[in-house]
Amino acid sequence: MELHCWGISHKSTSLEVREKFAFNKKEIDEVLTNLKMTNTFDNGILLSTCNRTEFYSVCLRSEIKNFEKVVSKILNKFENLRKNDQYLYAGPDAFKHSLKVMTGIDSMIIGEPDIFGQVKKSLNNSRSMGFLNAELENTFNNAIRFSKLIRTETDLSKNPLSISTIVEGFISEEDAINSVLVIGGGDVSRKLVPKLIKNGKEVFLLNRSNVEISGIKSDSLSKIKTYVKKSDAVVIVASSSKNFIEEDFLSKIQKNILVFDLAIPRNISFKIPKNKNVTVITLDELGEMLKKNEDTRKEEVNAAKEIIKLNADKEFRKLKNKQMMGRNQKEARGKIFNAKTEALKKAKSSLKKGIDVQKVLEELANEIASKNAHELSKIIDDPSIISFIKKSK
Repeated sequence: MELHCWGISHKSTSLEVREKFAFNKKEIDEVLTNLKMTNTFDNGILLSTCNRTEFYSVCLRSEIKNFEKVVSKILNKFENLRKNDQYLYAGPDAFKHSLKVMTGIDSMIIGEPDIFGQVKKSLNNSRSMGFLNAELENTFNNAIRFSKLIRTETDLSKNPLSISTIVEGFISEEDAINSVLVIGGGDVSRKLVPKLIKNGKEVFLLNRSNVEISGIKSDSLSKIKTYVKKSDAVVIVASSSKNFIEEDFLSKIQKNILVFDLAIPRNISFKIPKNKNVTVITLDELGEMLKKNEDTRKEEVNAAKEIIKLNADKEFRKLKNKQMMGRNQKEARGKIFNAKTEALKKAKSSLKKGIDVQKVLEELANEIASKNAHELSKIIDDPSIISFIKKSK
């Protein structure tokens, strides 16, 4: 049993495939509950963002290598996923990958801070559902601590970019865009709306429930067509099984309009009727435009990779060493307790037989001391412990 990571991301898989394995909170809870109830896994963390879906677990490789089939069956979403679309890491490689994810150097927007919070939410979600074991929880807590250090040491946290920053910058560069419709009231909207207002844009906000962002109160989703007609740009950041904007409506728009479809799965079909007035930018297309971001942050990325390369293996070994010592100590404590119980039982029997109390106490003390020394020497002399300690130095 060791740490494994199964996943798909923007680096390995197209948006068309990724969106079929993008899970909302309800679906994630359904998956974890099912895995727990059926004993398919007894621990796990399921992370699903706009650019990646990953499952971490301390388990056997044979159990996780076909995770996509397990989750498809649970959610009744049977999608074919090629082996080249997914990746599987084990042991220290899984630990290193988690660090790259948490630091943002594996993100579409290099160094973006949102992923760190999303990982912590996923960890807390599994904790609240009782789907963590000590090894997985300790490993992730250690990865979180280490990734914080990397972000600080490499300036990855300095002037971080995010989806909201990129979209706002894109819109601000277009003089023809004066009004913007934002669909969805989540984290991205809460960062984007204030930026748009600050830059003098008129902002309309639509959401399923009533929300207010920077003084802008949301209106009903049923009024989408009315607001689209008023807007020069539309930013879709809410996911939905049904399109907010119908293809037929888009095909008939007579004015120039820029649409950012940032929802996973996409809200606007990639098969929309051609309309020269409508420009649709998806996450992957935004990613292509952002490749220059990798060049501007190359120094920080290389520094982060070097820290991971030089220290991750050692960190992982120290963690495994600590876990192994903990297991051995727990086992030894159990054996020592049992030995003490047996020795006391033997001593009480001797006292009933009338044997001298002083002699009984001496034999009891000697037997307990002997058993304790024996169990401690087994821990000290354990070859696996010695090996781990040597490697960790």
